[in-house]
Amino acid sequence: MINLLVGLGSIGLDTTRTPFKTVTEVLGGSGSYFSLSSSLFTETGLIGIIGDDFPEQYMEIFKKKINVEGLEIENGKTFRYDSSFGPDLGARTTNKTELNVFGGWNPKVPEYYRDADYLYLGNVGPDQQLEVLDQLNKTPKLTMADTIELWINTQRDNLIEVISRLNGMVLNDKEIRQLCETSSIYKGAQKIIDWGAEFVIVKKGEHGATLYTEDCIFPSCSFPLKDIMDPTGAGDSFAGGFMGHIARQGTCDEKTFREAIIYGNVMGSFCVEKFSVDRLLEIKFEDIENRYNNYKKIVSF
Repeated sequence: MINLLVGLGSIGLDTTRTPFKTVTEVLGGSGSYFSLSSSLFTETGLIGIIGDDFPEQYMEIFKKKINVEGLEIENGKTFRYDSSFGPDLGARTTNKTELNVFGGWNPKVPEYYRDADYLYLGNVGPDQQLEVLDQLNKTPKLTMADTIELWINTQRDNLIEVISRLNGMVLNDKEIRQLCETSSIYKGAQKIIDWGAEFVIVKKGEHGATLYTEDCIFPSCSFPLKDIMDPTGAGDSFAGGFMGHIARQGTCDEKTFREAIIYGNVMGSFCVEKFSVDRLLEIKFEDIENRYNNYKKIVSF
């Protein structure tokens, strides 16, 4: 039996500038990266919105890889994001954001998605995340959400309400310090658990990710790469690998969570090897398993 995993997120056309190459209006957005990553593990449905200018070639990719019942098409322009990276491909600078049809969007959950066993709420607004939770017919086996600095600054109370209704939260080290008003990541994770979450994943980019629960801490390193082209979407690809493995296994025990963190790191490592979602479209599950097993050999002692 294949477990349905539903992801909510933005779908956009990205312009990404690095010192080495610039790409213009390529497929991007948290929903795109998450769903294409998780689709390599389990059936994935995407909740998102695009304009009528969305390129047909990208729509064909979605139709081939994922369930698109939750994909709304509205008259107008698709969300666009223009950003730049420095020589170390570390911090991103936002040049321009055009919300277009994404601005003011009220997500609609198709009937088929309302009984999903697994739900990921990408880094859209907390009010939109709550709208999706309110439309479900049942409580999923596992729910997890992401966020960004904007929502911490502007909708902190709503974000804490979202957390109280979830199993898990994923965010980076800067965001957890900001949200929880502490310099200690450990204390921040415990505060999020006190708000109602059962686990917290703290992403550290090229330095991997750490899982926190009430009873355990599991740090993990990133997979070592020779070449990195574009860090865009790595976090959402991580989430796709994490949630995808759990949905594929159908269990939510600690062992599966630890494995899922490594699968998340593996999917993030694939994502950054090319621009946009290009690398995610090339790989097969066999490639994922090979890299997962190589990862285990690297960290074994």
